[in-house]
Amino acid sequence: MKDSLAYVVLLSGGLITATVGAVAHRTYPPLGLVMCLLMVALGAAFARTWLAWPGLGVFAGAWMTMTFVWALEGPGGSVLIVQDPLGIGWLAGGSIAIVVASLLPSRLLVGGHGPR
Repeated sequence: MKDSLAYVVLLSGGLITATVGAVAHRTYPPLGLVMCLLMVALGAAFARTWLAWPGLGVFAGAWMTMTFVWALEGPGGSVLIVQDPLGIGWLAGGSIAIVVASLLPSRLLVGGHGPR
């Protein structure tokens, strides 16, 4: 039960991170984009620290799915993540932040006592 709840928390975290980032990455350019990418990097590192690879997979999958949804054109033709330097920076930068979190050594994240 405890692990299932942890996965639900990471799933929700990925969805919320993607939603907040999709809306806020355009505020105060480029600082808004940098802060949103930092939010993704910290969320991914937290997910990997808490539940190792499965946790990172749940967080990353939720983030990518929700980001894909927000990048689609809406029924009225509106788009939340526009194809401009800020929007591409959000999409590429968020993906790179997740990859960087996956490449961090586990000793750096959990110390010498965690999973390898």
